[in-house]
Amino acid sequence: MNILVLGGTGAMGTHLISFLSENNDVQVTVTSRKERNSHGNISYIVGNAREKAFMSELLKKSHYDVIVDFMNYNYEEFLEYHRALLSATDHYIFLSSSRVYANYEGRITESCPRLLETSKDQAFLSTNRYALRKAREEDMLRASGMNNYTIIRPYITYSNRRLQLGIYEKEEWLYRVLNDKPLIMSEGILDKTTTLSYGRDVSFGIYKIALGKPLADAVHITTTENMTWLEILKMYASIIKKQTGKDIVLYTSPEMKSIEMIYEGGYNTIYDRQWNRQFDNAKAELVCEHIDYLGMQEGLSGCLEEFLRDWKVEGNAVFLPLNSEYEKEMDRLTQDPSVQKEIVQL
Repeated sequence: MNILVLGGTGAMGTHLISFLSENNDVQVTVTSRKERNSHGNISYIVGNAREKAFMSELLKKSHYDVIVDFMNYNYEEFLEYHRALLSATDHYIFLSSSRVYANYEGRITESCPRLLETSKDQAFLSTNRYALRKAREEDMLRASGMNNYTIIRPYITYSNRRLQLGIYEKEEWLYRVLNDKPLIMSEGILDKTTTLSYGRDVSFGIYKIALGKPLADAVHITTTENMTWLEILKMYASIIKKQTGKDIVLYTSPEMKSIEMIYEGGYNTIYDRQWNRQFDNAKAELVCEHIDYLGMQEGLSGCLEEFLRDWKVEGNAVFLPLNSEYEKEMDRLTQDPSVQKEIVQL
C-alpha cells in the first residue's frame, strides 16, 4: 500500500507516522518543509504542500492508495486542490474539526447540526473562520461527485508539547505562569464541560481508517470522557506547584473582547469554548474497531509533567514563538483593576 501524508510532522502526524512505520505492508511518503532523515518504509520529501507547483508535481508522480491530509488550507486553496487530491488516490482522508458542530446539550453525534446551517449570525457567516471554513471544505468533497474520501473531525487534541486552557495554547497561558505573569480568562468558560483527547489516540484512529475503505462521510475521533475547564485548571495548578513551586494567578472577566479578537475574531470563544462539548464516539468505535483512549486526567497530567521536566532543562526554548500582540494586551488587562472581576481560588 502506497500512502502519502501531507503535513505529517505535527502533533498528530508524528504519531501516525510512528504507527505506519511498524507496518511492513505500507510505503509512506511524508511532506516536510525541512530536511528529515528517511527510515525504513518512511520517506520524507521536502516541500510545502500549500505551494501550487510542489503539489501539482507531487500528485502527478504517483497514484496513491491513501492520502492523509493534515494541511490547514484556506478556502481558496482547497477549492483549487480538492479535485486533484481526490483524483490522485483511492482514499482521501481530510482532517476537518468537531468545531463545525453547533451548540448541542447532550452527546454530539456526527449527524448533529453544524454551525454553517444553523447560525443566524450574518457577520460570522460572512467569514471563513475555522469552523465555517472546515464545514465548507467538507461540502466541497460531498459536492465533488466522488465518494473516495473520509472526513475526520477531531476535537481538542493534546500532547506533551500542546497543552490547552480554554482558548489558550501553552504559549499563551503556561509561558506566563512559568514566567510569573498573571492570566485573565472569560468568566463564561471555566464552568463548561469539555473533551480533550490524547493526540496519539486520535492518530491511531486515523491509522485504522487509512487501512480501511472510504466512508464518504464524516466521523469524529474523540474520547467520551469530560472535565470542566476549572477541573483541568486545578489539576494543572497542582502539578505546576509541585514541580516548580509556582502558582497560577488567574483573573476572570466578563469583558475579554480585546484578547478574544486575537483568536479568530472572538468566534472561538462564543461558538465553541463557552459551550459544553461532549461526544458520542460509537461511529468511530465501529469503524476503528475500538480505540483504547488514555484517561483525560492521566494523559493531561503526564504530558504536563513531561513538559515541565523539559522546561527545567531547556528553559523557554521549549515554547513556540510568542504572539507579541497578545502578550502586550494580556499585560495591560491583568494590570487594570477595572477589567478584573475576581481571582480564581486554586
